[in-house]
Formats: sequence, structure tokens, C-alpha cells
Amino acid sequence: MKFSNYLWALYLIAFPFYILPEGNPQLADVFGVLAIAFNIKPILLHIKENSFSRHLFLFVCYTFIVNVVFLVIVHTYASLITSINYLYCYLLLLFVLSKFKDPVFLKFTVVALTISLILQLGISPFVPSQGVRSRLLFNNPNQLAFWALASMLIINILSSILKTIKFAHILTVTIICSFFIIISASRSATAGALLFWIFFYLKSKKNILIFTIVIVGLLSFSYFNGNVSLEKFSQITYIFDRISESDNTTSSDNIGRGYDRLFDYPQYLFFGSGEGSNERFNSTIELHSTFVNILFSYGIVGFILFFMSIASIFKKISIQVMVLLLILGVYATVHMTLRLPLFWITLLLIVLFHKYKTGDFELESIKKSSIKY
Repeated sequence: MKFSNYLWALYLIAFPFYILPEGNPQLADVFGVLAIAFNIKPILLHIKENSFSRHLFLFVCYTFIVNVVFLVIVHTYASLITSINYLYCYLLLLFVLSKFKDPVFLKFTVVALTISLILQLGISPFVPSQGVRSRLLFNNPNQLAFWALASMLIINILSSILKTIKFAHILTVTIICSFFIIISASRSATAGALLFWIFFYLKSKKNILIFTIVIVGLLSFSYFNGNVSLEKFSQITYIFDRISESDNTTSSDNIGRGYDRLFDYPQYLFFGSGEGSNERFNSTIELHSTFVNILFSYGIVGFILFFMSIASIFKKISIQVMVLLLILGVYATVHMTLRLPLFWITLLLIVLFHKYKTGDFELESIKKSSIKY
């Protein structure tokens, strides 16, 4: 259904345009909801598609159970809204899963993400100064960093599957994504990008000479141009400063991220505490980690359900899949990404890419397709 492809493309292009305060639906979600509504039947049929979709469905259901219980106890709807958001993320994930075998859909995804990246690059010079950590049109720099990191992973995953995307295209969008990560000054995203570049360099055997020439050219330009130097790039300096500071503030950083709740309120570790109403824990912040948040908010039960969804990925895992999972995992470990549909979708694509690499997920339509890119 071409209309669905266009809705998906509009969702990806509109994703960086945050027009409402943090915690509210954004412009892209209009297209996301429409994509779900127009494809609700195939979406529901894919709940039992594989262990990933099945266990995530159970996880989402469990979040509703826990959050409804605490809605009754605490008398706040914030926790229930969280589960509704997870349901939305899950349904959008199923939408992508239902369309994954369609090479046209995959092509739309690559093109839409490329347009989105170039559009934001064109807008960036006109965005008023936001200090050392840029956020462009997002609500905070970490959202910019994750969007760029997820876009980098998605485009490279799909390029490995489609095999029709030119190396110059992949290299260009990867550089653009890296630029956005640098101006966001996110430590975890920078670490993920560096790991990706190392792997990208090593796996690009046919194009390694071109890749090396580009890197040497950029470094040479930076050296001979008096106006361009690492010392003058405040974002890079700031990232190194943040990394050096984090070495000396581990305990206070854990408290600032809410990790101390695991030790102060162990009674919630089995069934979970639900989300929201952080004043219950003498705090005004949420847990600043996807995995720690799952463990504390939904207990060991929820934690097991979530990780059972990706358990199959560790069977015959390739180095490429391991690197992709590690990059996403590093960022999710220190940031709460579970509310972002792009996190769920990126994780889905890594799982499907693993199945594609091991031959467990047949992509007949892609192999037989004559689509050129």
C-alpha cells in the first residue's frame, strides 16, 4: 500500500520537528498514528510473528497491569499514559515488521531518513545559538544525539540488506549523523559513533581506499585551514571534559540519575514500582537508564519479558550484529529511550537483520526485486 509508505516517510522526515514541550506527542506522531490506523489488521496479525514481537507484547501488557495498580494506589494517570505510549511504540514497531519484506518500503525508509538528515543539516545554520550542546529543533541535546545515532544504524542495516545503496550515499549520511552527534556533545552517542566508525572502516573492504582518502582529506583540510582545529571545536573539547569529569563523579552521578532507588526501595524489584510519581522516591527525576528503569519500574518479571524478546539474537550472533546491538545498548544504558518509537524500531531492525544474516528470516521479495537505487 503506497499510501502507508508515504505516511511512514512523512513520519521519519517530521521526526526531528518538536513543536510541543517534552513529554507530549509531536508532529511526527500524527503520521505514526495514521500509519497504524490504516494498517491495523496486518499489524495485529504480526503480534505472533516471532519471539521478539510476542515477548514485547507481553511486556507492554505487563506495564499496563503494573501501572494500573499504581494508578489506584497513587491516584495519578501519569503511569497509565506511559503504558499507552509504549503501546503506540509497539504498534508502530509492528507496522514496520508487517512491511519489512517489501523492498519498496525499505527504500522509502532510506530515502526518508536521508531527506530528514539533509533537511536538518540545511536548517542548522539558521537555528539560534544554543550553547555548547546543540539540540536543533528537539527539546534537548540527547534527543538529537539519539535520532542521529538511530538514523546511522538504520540506514546502514538497510543498506546491508538492500545491497543497492551506493557507498558514497552510506558514507555521506554517516558523516552527517556523526556531525549531529558531535554538536549534541553526548558522551554515550559519541562513544557509539566512534565504535561504529571503527567497524565501518574495517568492514568496507572494497571501498577502504576511498574511505581512507576521504578521512585523510578531511584531516588535511582541518590542519591547513587556520580556522578549523580540534582545539577550536568547543563541542569536542566539551565532550572530553565531560568524560574526564565522569571519572571523578561516579557516585553522585548515579544518585543524579536515580540509580540509588534500586538499593533504597528493594521491595519493588520483583513486580515493579510503576512509572511516574517520582516524589514517592524523594526525587523529581525519572530513572536515567532504559534498562535500570525497566528493572525498577516493572521488576524482575518485566525485565525478563523485555530481554526474552532479544534472547534469540545471541544465537549464532555475528560480529556486525553484535556491534550494532552494543552501540544501541551503550546509549540506552545511560538514557531513558523506551518512550521513543525509534528505539523500538531500531531494536527490531537489529533483530531482523540478525535473522536475515542467519537465514532464519527469508527476504524473498528483496532478493528477487529488480529495484535499483
